[in-house]
Amino acid sequence: MMHLFNRTTSLIGLTFTALVLFFITSANADNTTLTAQRPKDEAFRKELKKDLSSLNISIEVTEKDLSSNLNRIIPKELYKGGTTTQGLTAVILKNGPIAVSAADNYLYLTIPITISLSYGMFEIPTIANKLKFKLDPKVTPDWKVNAEVYYLGLSDLVAENVGVGPFSIKTRSIVEGVTQPLQRILSGLINKKLNEQFPLKTEVTKVWDSAQKPVLLDRNYSAWLKITPQDVLIYPFYAQKGLAKLTVGLNSFAELVVGPEPATRAPVPLPNLKLANGAGRTFRIALNTDLFYKDLLSIALPLLLNKELGSDGKSIILKELDLYGNGDRLIIKVAATGSLDGTFFLNCRPVFNPQTSMFSVEDVDFDMQTRDLLLRSADWFLHGTIRSRIQEKLNMDLTQRLTQAREMANKALTRLKLAENIVLTGNVKTMKLSDVMVQKDKISIQVNAEGETAIVFH
Repeated sequence: MMHLFNRTTSLIGLTFTALVLFFITSANADNTTLTAQRPKDEAFRKELKKDLSSLNISIEVTEKDLSSNLNRIIPKELYKGGTTTQGLTAVILKNGPIAVSAADNYLYLTIPITISLSYGMFEIPTIANKLKFKLDPKVTPDWKVNAEVYYLGLSDLVAENVGVGPFSIKTRSIVEGVTQPLQRILSGLINKKLNEQFPLKTEVTKVWDSAQKPVLLDRNYSAWLKITPQDVLIYPFYAQKGLAKLTVGLNSFAELVVGPEPATRAPVPLPNLKLANGAGRTFRIALNTDLFYKDLLSIALPLLLNKELGSDGKSIILKELDLYGNGDRLIIKVAATGSLDGTFFLNCRPVFNPQTSMFSVEDVDFDMQTRDLLLRSADWFLHGTIRSRIQEKLNMDLTQRLTQAREMANKALTRLKLAENIVLTGNVKTMKLSDVMVQKDKISIQVNAEGETAIVFH
């Protein structure tokens, strides 16, 4: 009997031990421990993208001004001398104001004249007519304006033959021949006046030198406009609708800098001209803002730490969350307890929307090494809500920062004195995202304030 009791007692003890082991095993099965390795460090970019834009310097003159100037410098006697017919002389006099018209990117000249022809003691009656020329101005590499002058003909027909005493003279061909030396005389006078009207090198040098010095925009914020000119472009001569214009563009990188006055770089001399096709009018000011991860976490942590996240009847509680940059992505370090204990890593892509001024993260996913561990021991967690919850909370509204920057950019373009008698004028039309650069402890966001601008001389 005692033997039977001992056997029963042993059986109960074994059963109890088995149950204890079962519950311990079950508990361990429900609580997975995972410690993932930190992702391998990747190199960072060193600087934000530089978007060049054109800072235009335009020198304009109206048809009326050109006509007035040419009438002053072109003498009354345009030509006096021999012709293609031996012994025949010609005198061409200006007979009224010169008319200038600008069209199709050419200048057209109409010069009223009288033509007198004489052969010894014989003279033909004075012929009144108008000479027509076309000018094609271009800028040479030495900054000079050179206008090719093309003869277009007379406004009215001249008789083919005119009698002079006993002789018959081919008047039309003689007049046409005389226009060739006249064309050379006019070319010299016109080019001289055009270079006076368009003193390109002098004016561009003033702007080039001024643009290399930081300009204070706002003393309260210590905001500076820093322009770094790179090269000089000359655009095709413009002549349309009563206006002649030469435009030079300074290819520049412009940025808004908040803080101490930026260092002035060593002066760079004016470079050689480069030819360009069409005049670019967009001017960009880079507005840079730094978003530190500690500021982002200060918003996200109260919304995520010690909060329970569940899936498939299992749950975890986030005990630690950290954020740092790696290459071009953000790494999210998470420590959790519950059905899953340990440390694991996710990565994501930083995104900034300039229309809403919202910073957010996209493509939140587990790091490859973390994913491998989860697949082996806690694959349920791969399909949980932690990724969407983190993505939802890691965002920040940067409206206030960018509104302030845009206001200062507008101030820069509205009417900013670069130097004595040189004013930058324009307006901001759009804000466009230029670049997002991940760094170890922060993200640098660059937005371009874009508008049309020009340099005005006073």
